[in-house]
Amino acid sequence: MKPQKKPKQRQKVMNNSVARAAFVAALLLSLLAFPTFATEEWIKKYAFAAGIDIAITRGDLDGISGIKSGEKSEHPEQVIFPEIPFFIVYAFDARALANASSIAFNFGLGFPEYEHREQNGDARYLRLGLEYQYHFFWPEPFRIGTGIGYEFSSMRFPKASVSEEEKWNYANFTGNGPHAVVSAEYFFTENIAIEGAIRYRLLHFNRVATDLNDVSKLSDAVWQGMGEFGIRGMFVF
Repeated sequence: MKPQKKPKQRQKVMNNSVARAAFVAALLLSLLAFPTFATEEWIKKYAFAAGIDIAITRGDLDGISGIKSGEKSEHPEQVIFPEIPFFIVYAFDARALANASSIAFNFGLGFPEYEHREQNGDARYLRLGLEYQYHFFWPEPFRIGTGIGYEFSSMRFPKASVSEEEKWNYANFTGNGPHAVVSAEYFFTENIAIEGAIRYRLLHFNRVATDLNDVSKLSDAVWQGMGEFGIRGMFVF
């Protein structure tokens, strides 16, 4: 699909720079803190975590822009870029713990309200990803963590594509992106803990699916930065 107007280049550069800086900083901290495996006894545990993330987003989904299908498209249509200022994500993690390190498979689901000069409503946000953290001060009850992750994301808007006959249909943006995380954990017991974390995600939506044209690759990807503050309750076993 061809863009109706090019996204703001300054905003893209800023989003990319912030994401790279956060990603590199978290990676360096994790590598510098990583223990010497050859001499360390491994204590392995598992955990389930559940909580919420409060997300604030900025990027190409600005509530003004849109894209049009290519000239060779069998079903001409326009897809709008709704704005999503902030929303809540319901988050669930399955984690493997090994001494000061943890690897988590995470699932997130949210139903943000979106706005556009032509349409508004409730969207659906879905996230599936992996995350690595190194936790300083392990095995003390209070621990500071830092790490990196990568996820698949989709944002589905029920009324974000419009045909030549002015009939509105859904548009589902999909893509991948990295994130960086800084967290704080407190273990009340060996089995019960709580975690607060700040994450910065860079969403890179490069495909859109609509009712008329199924899945199309975007000629210019949609970039969306997402800052999150999250809290989780954890059961460790």
